[in-house]
Amino acid sequence: MLEKIKIDSFKLRVPRVLVEFTDPKFASKYQKVYTNTGEIDEHINLDQNKVNVEHGITTRIGVVHSMDNDGGAEYVVFQINSKQLKHRYFEGINRQTIKIAYNYIMDFKIVFVEYRNFLNGLVSDIDYCKDFQISIDGMQETNQRIYEKILPYCYKYVSKPFRKKTNTGLQFNDRSKATPSKPYCKIYHKTTELKNNSQAFADEYLRNVDYENIGRFEYTIKDSKHKRYLKLNFKTLDDLLKIPEKRIEQFFYSGIKTYTMAQEIMKEYKEISPTDRMILELINRLINRGSDKHNIYTVLNIYEIPQEKSRMKKKLFDLLEKVDDKNKLISNQEAMQMLRVLRLDI
Repeated sequence: MLEKIKIDSFKLRVPRVLVEFTDPKFASKYQKVYTNTGEIDEHINLDQNKVNVEHGITTRIGVVHSMDNDGGAEYVVFQINSKQLKHRYFEGINRQTIKIAYNYIMDFKIVFVEYRNFLNGLVSDIDYCKDFQISIDGMQETNQRIYEKILPYCYKYVSKPFRKKTNTGLQFNDRSKATPSKPYCKIYHKTTELKNNSQAFADEYLRNVDYENIGRFEYTIKDSKHKRYLKLNFKTLDDLLKIPEKRIEQFFYSGIKTYTMAQEIMKEYKEISPTDRMILELINRLINRGSDKHNIYTVLNIYEIPQEKSRMKKKLFDLLEKVDDKNKLISNQEAMQMLRVLRLDI
Protein backbone atom coordinates (compact mmCIF):
# COMPACT_ATOMS: atom_id res chain seq x y z
CA MET A 1 0.00 0.00 0.00
CA LEU A 2 2.70 2.48 0.97
CA GLU A 3 5.39 3.90 -1.31
CA LYS A 4 3.63 2.64 -4.44
CA ILE A 5 2.27 4.95 -7.14
CA LYS A 6 -1.45 4.40 -7.67
CA ILE A 7 -4.51 6.05 -9.20
CA ASP A 8 -6.63 7.95 -6.70
CA SER A 9 -9.36 9.39 -8.95
CA PHE A 10 -10.39 10.29 -12.50
CA LYS A 11 -13.37 11.30 -14.66
CA LEU A 12 -14.83 8.70 -17.00
CA ARG A 13 -16.98 9.50 -20.06
CA VAL A 14 -19.17 6.81 -21.64
CA PRO A 15 -21.26 7.57 -24.79
CA ARG A 16 -24.92 8.09 -23.85
CA VAL A 17 -26.04 5.45 -26.36
CA LEU A 18 -24.19 2.78 -24.34
CA VAL A 19 -25.82 3.74 -21.02
CA GLU A 20 -29.24 2.69 -19.76
CA PHE A 21 -31.02 5.07 -17.38
CA THR A 22 -32.47 2.83 -14.66
CA ASP A 23 -33.68 5.73 -12.51
CA PRO A 24 -36.67 7.19 -14.42
CA LYS A 25 -36.08 10.61 -12.84
CA PHE A 26 -32.48 10.86 -14.04
CA ALA A 27 -32.07 13.27 -16.97
CA SER A 28 -35.83 13.89 -16.99
CA LYS A 29 -37.54 17.24 -17.33
CA TYR A 30 -39.26 18.65 -14.25
CA GLN A 31 -40.91 21.81 -12.95
CA LYS A 32 -40.75 23.29 -9.47
CA VAL A 33 -43.94 23.47 -7.40
CA TYR A 34 -44.05 25.93 -4.48
CA THR A 35 -45.80 24.05 -1.67
CA ASN A 36 -46.92 27.14 0.24
CA THR A 37 -48.84 28.57 -2.75
CA GLY A 38 -49.26 25.63 -5.13
CA GLU A 39 -47.74 27.79 -7.84
CA ILE A 40 -45.89 25.96 -10.63
CA ASP A 41 -42.66 27.47 -11.93
CA GLU A 42 -42.94 27.90 -15.70
CA HIS A 43 -39.22 27.20 -16.16
CA ILE A 44 -38.52 23.59 -17.20
CA ASN A 45 -35.45 22.05 -15.57
CA LEU A 46 -33.44 19.00 -16.57
CA ASP A 47 -32.21 16.61 -13.85
CA GLN A 48 -28.82 15.90 -15.41
CA ASN A 49 -26.68 15.30 -12.31
CA LYS A 50 -26.85 12.92 -9.39
CA VAL A 51 -24.63 13.20 -6.31
CA ASN A 52 -24.61 10.57 -3.61
CA VAL A 53 -22.72 10.86 -0.32
CA GLU A 54 -22.68 7.71 1.78
CA HIS A 55 -20.30 7.01 4.69
CA GLY A 56 -18.02 9.78 3.41
CA ILE A 57 -17.90 8.47 -0.18
CA THR A 58 -18.98 11.03 -2.79
CA THR A 59 -20.23 9.67 -6.11
CA ARG A 60 -21.19 11.91 -9.03
CA ILE A 61 -22.96 10.90 -12.25
CA GLY A 62 -23.90 13.46 -14.88
CA VAL A 63 -24.87 13.97 -18.51
CA VAL A 64 -22.83 16.34 -20.68
CA HIS A 65 -22.68 17.32 -24.32
CA SER A 66 -19.06 17.19 -25.48
CA MET A 67 -17.51 18.26 -28.76
CA ASP A 68 -15.59 15.59 -30.66
CA ASN A 69 -14.31 14.91 -34.19
CA ASP A 70 -17.85 14.23 -35.40
CA GLY A 71 -19.13 17.56 -34.15
CA GLY A 72 -20.45 16.60 -30.75
CA ALA A 73 -21.97 13.81 -28.70
CA GLU A 74 -23.76 13.19 -25.43
CA TYR A 75 -21.87 11.39 -22.66
CA VAL A 76 -22.57 10.11 -19.19
CA VAL A 77 -19.76 11.22 -16.87
CA PHE A 78 -18.73 9.28 -13.77
CA GLN A 79 -16.44 10.61 -11.03
CA ILE A 80 -14.39 7.59 -9.97
CA ASN A 81 -12.39 7.70 -6.73
CA SER A 82 -10.54 5.23 -4.52
CA LYS A 83 -12.97 5.66 -1.61
CA GLN A 84 -15.41 3.64 -3.70
CA LEU A 85 -13.06 0.72 -2.99
CA LYS A 86 -14.11 0.95 0.68
CA HIS A 87 -11.71 -1.04 2.94
CA ARG A 88 -9.29 -1.46 0.01
CA TYR A 89 -8.93 2.33 -0.24
CA PHE A 90 -5.16 2.42 0.23
CA GLU A 91 -4.61 -0.04 -2.65
CA GLY A 92 -5.76 2.60 -5.12
CA ILE A 93 -7.50 2.03 -8.43
CA ASN A 94 -5.87 -0.64 -10.57
CA ARG A 95 -6.82 -3.61 -12.72
CA GLN A 96 -7.49 -5.72 -9.63
CA THR A 97 -9.73 -3.17 -7.86
CA ILE A 98 -11.54 -1.27 -10.64
CA LYS A 99 -14.49 -3.66 -10.71
CA ILE A 100 -15.17 -2.87 -7.04
CA ALA A 101 -15.70 0.79 -8.00
CA TYR A 102 -17.80 -0.27 -11.01
CA ASN A 103 -20.09 -2.45 -8.87
CA TYR A 104 -20.36 0.28 -6.23
CA ILE A 105 -21.64 2.77 -8.82
CA MET A 106 -23.98 0.31 -10.55
CA ASP A 107 -25.54 -0.62 -7.18
CA PHE A 108 -27.06 2.87 -6.98
CA LYS A 109 -29.31 1.83 -9.90
CA ILE A 110 -29.23 5.31 -11.41
CA VAL A 111 -27.68 4.12 -14.67
CA PHE A 112 -26.36 0.85 -16.04
CA VAL A 113 -23.44 0.32 -18.41
CA GLU A 114 -21.84 -2.97 -19.41
CA TYR A 115 -18.47 -3.51 -17.72
CA ARG A 116 -16.65 -3.77 -21.08
CA ASN A 117 -18.13 -0.42 -22.15
CA PHE A 118 -17.15 1.02 -18.76
CA LEU A 119 -13.53 -0.03 -19.39
CA ASN A 120 -13.68 1.51 -22.88
CA GLY A 121 -14.87 4.86 -21.51
CA LEU A 122 -12.67 7.95 -22.01
CA VAL A 123 -10.62 9.16 -19.04
CA SER A 124 -9.44 12.62 -17.98
CA ASP A 125 -8.45 14.65 -14.90
CA ILE A 126 -6.42 11.77 -13.44
CA ASP A 127 -4.95 11.99 -9.94
CA TYR A 128 -2.00 9.72 -9.20
CA CYS A 129 -0.77 9.45 -5.62
CA LYS A 130 1.87 7.87 -3.42
CA ASP A 131 1.64 7.32 0.34
CA PHE A 132 4.58 7.18 2.72
CA GLN A 133 5.34 7.04 6.44
CA ILE A 134 5.82 10.47 8.04
CA SER A 135 4.77 12.28 11.23
CA ILE A 136 3.10 15.68 11.12
CA ASP A 137 6.25 17.36 12.47
CA GLY A 138 8.42 15.55 9.94
CA MET A 139 6.15 16.62 7.08
CA GLN A 140 6.06 20.25 8.20
CA GLU A 141 9.85 20.40 8.34
CA THR A 142 10.23 18.70 4.95
CA ASN A 143 7.65 20.94 3.29
CA GLN A 144 9.49 24.00 4.58
CA ARG A 145 12.76 22.58 3.25
CA ILE A 146 11.21 22.02 -0.19
CA TYR A 147 9.67 25.50 -0.17
CA GLU A 148 13.05 27.08 0.52
CA LYS A 149 14.30 25.48 -2.71
CA ILE A 150 11.52 26.87 -4.92
CA LEU A 151 12.88 28.66 -7.98
CA PRO A 152 12.45 32.46 -7.65
CA TYR A 153 10.15 32.74 -10.67
CA CYS A 154 8.00 29.84 -9.37
CA TYR A 155 6.89 31.44 -6.10
CA LYS A 156 3.81 32.77 -7.90
CA TYR A 157 2.73 29.15 -8.40
CA VAL A 158 3.59 27.83 -4.94
CA SER A 159 2.04 29.16 -1.73
CA LYS A 160 3.79 28.88 1.62
CA PRO A 161 3.35 25.49 3.34
CA PHE A 162 0.00 25.40 5.12
CA ARG A 163 -0.33 24.29 8.74
CA LYS A 164 -4.02 24.16 9.54
CA LYS A 165 -5.79 22.25 12.27
CA THR A 166 -7.47 20.15 9.59
CA ASN A 167 -4.29 19.40 7.62
CA THR A 168 -0.74 20.36 6.79
CA GLY A 169 0.91 20.37 3.38
CA LEU A 170 2.37 22.15 0.37
CA GLN A 171 0.55 22.84 -2.89
CA PHE A 172 2.05 23.47 -6.33
CA ASN A 173 -0.22 25.55 -8.59
CA ASP A 174 -4.03 25.41 -8.58
CA ARG A 175 -6.00 22.61 -10.19
CA SER A 176 -7.87 25.05 -12.45
CA LYS A 177 -4.76 27.06 -13.45
CA ALA A 178 -2.34 24.16 -13.93
CA THR A 179 -0.49 23.79 -17.24
CA PRO A 180 1.51 20.86 -18.66
CA SER A 181 4.81 22.51 -17.73
CA LYS A 182 3.53 23.65 -14.32
CA PRO A 183 1.30 20.78 -13.18
CA TYR A 184 -0.95 20.63 -10.15
CA CYS A 185 0.78 18.69 -7.35
CA LYS A 186 0.12 18.49 -3.66
CA ILE A 187 1.82 17.12 -0.55
CA TYR A 188 -0.36 16.67 2.52
CA HIS A 189 -0.73 14.59 5.66
CA LYS A 190 -3.22 11.85 4.78
CA THR A 191 -3.76 10.75 8.37
CA THR A 192 -4.72 14.27 9.45
CA GLU A 193 -7.01 14.67 6.42
CA LEU A 194 -8.82 11.41 7.16
CA LYS A 195 -9.32 12.26 10.84
CA ASN A 196 -10.60 15.78 10.17
CA ASN A 197 -12.37 15.62 6.80
CA SER A 198 -13.17 11.94 6.23
CA GLN A 199 -13.87 10.57 9.69
CA ALA A 200 -17.15 8.92 8.62
CA PHE A 201 -15.34 7.01 5.88
CA ALA A 202 -12.45 6.02 8.16
CA ASP A 203 -14.80 4.84 10.92
CA GLU A 204 -16.80 2.72 8.49
CA TYR A 205 -14.08 1.17 6.33
CA LEU A 206 -10.65 1.66 7.92
CA ARG A 207 -11.28 0.32 11.41
CA ASN A 208 -8.86 -2.56 10.80
CA VAL A 209 -6.30 -0.48 8.88
CA ASP A 210 -3.32 1.24 10.51
CA TYR A 211 -3.23 4.65 8.86
CA GLU A 212 -1.24 6.55 11.50
CA ASN A 213 1.56 8.87 10.33
CA ILE A 214 0.89 8.66 6.60
CA GLY A 215 1.72 11.41 4.14
CA ARG A 216 0.61 11.63 0.52
CA PHE A 217 1.92 13.20 -2.69
CA GLU A 218 -0.53 13.72 -5.56
CA TYR A 219 0.14 14.52 -9.22
CA THR A 220 -2.64 15.41 -11.67
CA ILE A 221 -2.78 14.82 -15.43
CA LYS A 222 -5.24 17.58 -16.18
CA ASP A 223 -6.36 17.10 -19.78
CA SER A 224 -5.48 15.91 -23.29
CA LYS A 225 -2.99 18.77 -23.75
CA HIS A 226 -1.15 17.67 -20.63
CA LYS A 227 -1.27 14.08 -21.82
CA ARG A 228 0.36 15.02 -25.15
CA TYR A 229 3.02 17.01 -23.29
CA LEU A 230 3.94 13.86 -21.34
CA LYS A 231 3.92 11.82 -24.60
CA LEU A 232 1.21 9.52 -23.28
CA ASN A 233 -1.24 8.02 -25.76
CA PHE A 234 -3.92 6.43 -23.59
CA LYS A 235 -7.57 7.22 -24.25
CA THR A 236 -9.69 4.69 -22.42
CA LEU A 237 -9.79 3.44 -18.86
CA ASP A 238 -8.47 0.12 -20.10
CA ASP A 239 -5.49 1.92 -21.68
CA LEU A 240 -4.85 3.84 -18.46
CA LEU A 241 -4.72 0.69 -16.35
CA LYS A 242 -2.15 -0.83 -18.71
CA ILE A 243 0.48 1.93 -18.37
CA PRO A 244 3.67 0.34 -16.94
CA GLU A 245 4.80 1.58 -13.52
CA LYS A 246 8.22 2.60 -14.91
CA ARG A 247 6.48 4.87 -17.40
CA ILE A 248 4.35 6.45 -14.66
CA GLU A 249 7.46 7.12 -12.56
CA GLN A 250 8.97 9.18 -15.41
CA PHE A 251 6.38 11.95 -15.08
CA PHE A 252 5.15 11.43 -11.51
CA TYR A 253 8.44 12.35 -9.84
CA SER A 254 9.07 15.26 -12.24
CA GLY A 255 6.14 17.28 -10.85
CA ILE A 256 7.84 18.97 -7.89
CA LYS A 257 11.19 19.17 -9.67
CA THR A 258 9.77 21.62 -12.22
CA TYR A 259 9.37 24.12 -9.38
CA THR A 260 12.59 23.58 -7.41
CA MET A 261 16.35 24.06 -7.54
CA ALA A 262 18.78 21.15 -7.58
CA GLN A 263 20.90 20.67 -4.50
CA GLU A 264 24.42 22.09 -4.54
CA ILE A 265 27.04 19.39 -4.77
CA MET A 266 28.99 19.12 -1.52
CA LYS A 267 32.77 18.91 -1.87
CA GLU A 268 34.60 15.90 -0.46
CA TYR A 269 37.38 16.90 1.92
CA LYS A 270 39.86 14.01 2.17
CA GLU A 271 42.60 15.84 4.07
CA ILE A 272 40.60 16.89 7.13
CA SER A 273 42.17 15.81 10.44
CA PRO A 274 39.60 13.65 12.27
CA THR A 275 39.57 15.38 15.66
CA ASP A 276 36.49 14.89 17.76
CA ARG A 277 35.79 18.56 18.23
CA MET A 278 35.96 19.39 14.56
CA ILE A 279 33.86 16.40 13.56
CA LEU A 280 31.21 17.23 16.15
CA GLU A 281 31.02 20.82 14.95
CA LEU A 282 30.66 19.64 11.38
CA ILE A 283 27.94 17.17 12.41
CA ASN A 284 25.98 19.93 14.14
CA ARG A 285 26.25 22.14 11.06
CA LEU A 286 25.00 19.31 8.85
CA ILE A 287 22.05 18.69 11.15
CA ASN A 288 21.13 22.38 11.04
CA ARG A 289 21.12 22.12 7.26
CA GLY A 290 18.74 19.15 7.37
CA SER A 291 20.99 16.07 7.30
CA ASP A 292 19.97 12.84 9.02
CA LYS A 293 22.08 9.93 10.31
CA HIS A 294 22.11 8.16 6.94
CA ASN A 295 23.31 11.30 5.22
CA ILE A 296 26.02 11.92 7.83
CA TYR A 297 27.36 8.38 7.61
CA THR A 298 27.98 8.80 3.87
CA VAL A 299 31.09 10.82 4.77
CA LEU A 300 32.75 7.49 5.59
CA ASN A 301 32.98 6.84 1.86
CA ILE A 302 36.09 9.03 1.78
CA TYR A 303 38.04 6.24 3.53
CA GLU A 304 39.41 3.56 1.26
CA ILE A 305 41.09 1.41 3.96
CA PRO A 306 38.50 -0.77 5.75
CA GLN A 307 40.19 -0.46 9.16
CA GLU A 308 40.14 3.34 9.00
CA LYS A 309 36.53 3.35 7.84
CA SER A 310 35.49 1.04 10.69
CA ARG A 311 37.32 3.13 13.28
CA MET A 312 35.77 6.37 12.06
CA LYS A 313 32.33 4.79 11.91
CA LYS A 314 32.58 4.00 15.62
CA LYS A 315 33.74 7.56 16.29
CA LEU A 316 30.79 8.94 14.38
CA PHE A 317 28.41 6.68 16.27
CA ASP A 318 29.76 7.95 19.59
CA LEU A 319 29.66 11.58 18.52
CA LEU A 320 26.07 11.33 17.30
CA GLU A 321 25.12 10.69 20.91
CA LYS A 322 26.49 14.15 21.78
CA VAL A 323 24.86 16.26 19.09
CA ASP A 324 23.30 19.56 20.18
CA ASP A 325 19.73 18.70 19.11
CA LYS A 326 18.83 15.01 19.02
CA ASN A 327 15.16 15.77 18.37
CA LYS A 328 16.12 17.66 15.27
CA LEU A 329 18.28 14.74 14.13
CA ILE A 330 15.25 12.41 14.41
CA SER A 331 13.05 14.90 12.58
CA ASN A 332 15.68 15.30 9.88
CA GLN A 333 15.76 11.53 9.48
CA GLU A 334 12.04 11.61 8.68
CA ALA A 335 12.55 14.53 6.32
CA MET A 336 15.33 12.79 4.42
CA GLN A 337 13.23 9.62 4.14
CA MET A 338 10.32 11.61 2.70
CA LEU A 339 12.62 13.30 0.19
CA ARG A 340 13.98 9.90 -0.86
CA VAL A 341 10.44 8.59 -1.36
CA LEU A 342 9.69 11.57 -3.61
CA ARG A 343 13.12 11.22 -5.26
CA LEU A 344 14.00 14.82 -4.51
CA ASP A 345 17.63 15.87 -4.18
CA ILE A 346 17.22 19.17 -2.36
